[in-house]
Amino acid sequence: MRQKVHFKRPRLLVEEISNSLREAIASGKLKQGEKLSEPRLQRIFETSRSPIREALGVLEREGLVIRIPRKGAYVSDISLEELNDTTVVVASLEGLAARLAVPLLTEWHFSQLDELIKEMEEEVTGYSINGYTITHCRFHEVFVSACGNKILIDLIGNLRKRYVRPRVTSYYFMHDIEHAVSSHVKIIDALRGGDPQEAENAVKDHILTALIDERAQRGEKQEK
Repeated sequence: MRQKVHFKRPRLLVEEISNSLREAIASGKLKQGEKLSEPRLQRIFETSRSPIREALGVLEREGLVIRIPRKGAYVSDISLEELNDTTVVVASLEGLAARLAVPLLTEWHFSQLDELIKEMEEEVTGYSINGYTITHCRFHEVFVSACGNKILIDLIGNLRKRYVRPRVTSYYFMHDIEHAVSSHVKIIDALRGGDPQEAENAVKDHILTALIDERAQRGEKQEK
């Protein structure tokens, strides 16, 4: 029997598996509460148990996976309270990133932001929740990565790994779709304006619109 050959180093394989699973969770392909069978993952990735377990450990530390002794690993079920708490923190951190990025942004950055706005318009028109989720992340990454503060970039990246999911985007589409693109245009205008405080406020205001009201999530009417 011909022996199967793996060309990737173990660490790269672990990263590949964790990235693939993280993307599947973020896109909704893996549902909250779904069991992650190690034997099945071994067959999918054509590897041994060790890198699978290492990858699950990475996702567990990020809060995307929960491992229960003698039962296995499951996609974590993030509550509305946790989503809202994360939203508040992300708003503050990304607002700071925008403030720091203002003097460092170039025309290349703005051309990227303008192009992403066009993509978001198409995804809103086509009601592409998964596509919008990905493009939304790319938009924010432009100014976050430009801020120049590695600690801040890493903190935001780790939070967004567990925060940005179609569940949040679906709610946004249902309750605030008319502002889905316009709020991002305001961010670009604020960044172009060159005022760090205005840029910070625009980003924070935009992200805080994603706060989910539990009654609205259940379809109940708001009291006036």
